[in-house]
Formats: sequence, C-alpha cells, structure tokens
Amino acid sequence: MSSVKSSTAEQAYHLEIKQAQQARHEQLWPQAWFHLERAHILGQHHFVLHLQSHWLMLKLAADQTDWPEIRGQLLRIVLTPLGHLTGQLPLGNPGSSRYPVLQAQPVPDDLVHLLSEAKDPLL
Repeated sequence: MSSVKSSTAEQAYHLEIKQAQQARHEQLWPQAWFHLERAHILGQHHFVLHLQSHWLMLKLAADQTDWPEIRGQLLRIVLTPLGHLTGQLPLGNPGSSRYPVLQAQPVPDDLVHLLSEAKDPLL
C-alpha cells in the first residue's frame, strides 16, 4: 500500500485497533468487537492487517471464553492465506463468526470512501 490515499485507510485501521484494545482492556466487549470488525473491513485486503485482525479477534474471544468464536477465528486464521491467494475476500465482511466466511456485507457508510481510496489500480 504505497499511495497516500491507501495510508488513510491504514491509519483508520490502526485507530480502530487502538480503540478495540482500549475497550478490551476495560472489558467493554461489545465495543471491542465493534472496533475489531471495523478494523477487519478496513484491513481485509492487506494480508498482514487481515491476519492481525483475526488474531486480535481470537484473543478477544479467548478473553470471553467464547468457544464458538474461538473456533471461528481459528478457521479464519487458517483460511486467510487461501482467501488472499484466490481473491475470495468478500467486501464488507466484518470477520467475526457471526457472519459466514464468504458472505459480503454492506460497508458502513463512513468507511466506504476509505476503501475506495485504498484500492490500488495496479492490482
């Protein structure tokens, strides 16, 4: 992600991660999930950020001893490389196991412009 515009999406990703970590520290679970899901949407097309979002979701699920979510995140961590290799990354999918792995979702209005700016015309 070399363009200035795509760094805007990356900055937004890191802000969502920071807010998720703060909420997790305060055990505000719904807020932590909200911010991690937004981070997933923003970072999904960047392999490292995508993997990181699922790792942080796994840690959050473990904090809550949420076994279905733990299993869902382990599956997603395994599938992330395959998704990047095949291009099967459904736009807007928040990344938690509340949503099917390959099901696209509406992108929140305030993230749409960040994602459209982040697209690299060479990809």
